[in-house]
Amino acid sequence: MSRPGERGVALLAAVTALAVMTALAVGLAHTTVVDQHLARNARAALQADALARSGVAVAAVVLEETGDTPDTLRAPWAQDAGRQPLGAGWVEVGIEDEARRLALGAPELADCVPRLLAILGLDPGIADALADWTDADDEPRPHGAERGWYLGQPGRRVPPNAPFTSPAELGLVRGVDERALARLAPHVTVAPEHAVNPNTASREVLLAVLGDAGVVERILSARADRPLAEADVTALVSDEGARLTTRGQYYRVRALAGVDALRRGVEATLAAPAGVEPAIVAWRPFVPRASGTDAR
Repeated sequence: MSRPGERGVALLAAVTALAVMTALAVGLAHTTVVDQHLARNARAALQADALARSGVAVAAVVLEETGDTPDTLRAPWAQDAGRQPLGAGWVEVGIEDEARRLALGAPELADCVPRLLAILGLDPGIADALADWTDADDEPRPHGAERGWYLGQPGRRVPPNAPFTSPAELGLVRGVDERALARLAPHVTVAPEHAVNPNTASREVLLAVLGDAGVVERILSARADRPLAEADVTALVSDEGARLTTRGQYYRVRALAGVDALRRGVEATLAAPAGVEPAIVAWRPFVPRASGTDAR
């Protein structure tokens, strides 16, 4: 016969083993739940990425179908279609012609940059810094900065001496703080457009290009009645007609997609001259806000 003490030890061992097995079972169940959650999130993320890419592809088709029709604020691609259900989730797509903005890399528009800065209430001298950031030499302009100045600043960044690759890169340039970037970004583009569209450009951009408030107001008034054709532009603006175009070459596409609680956003630049199949020339992800809209 076993003694009472031995029976107690055996009972304690059994209880301990049961506790360990219970803990292992609970841990395994928790791990399984976490793994399932991660797997669902990974699948949703892949689906959202695919939907965002699909949104850009749809935009390319829409742009190709416009042909040589003038770009206007009333164009089919310019309308807000809202959130559209697609596949396992939804997608929102927005398209803007880059010719509505002032191209920073266009020699034909270089003298318009300081005027735009002044119109926006910013230091016109920033134009020198923007030019120094992209030019091939290391000689600073009067109000600019080159490699030596940047190496003396926190972060020790240096100018790439190459065209801007994204609007966000402007924030690295001397004199362009967060306020200046937020003010400037809606009115400029890094796409290689060489003219501005009077049908879609802002008053500020038109004033920077034309330099005549009266002419700008006539353009804004005329385009409110109907889209401007090339002949209309020539009649309204004789001297600066070469800086204006009614059909752009590049378009900015922003696609936001969601599956369950996952959001994915992408901003693409498409080269889409009239009669040419659109091609993606730039691709940048963006992080959407929790509400489902992106932070521009």
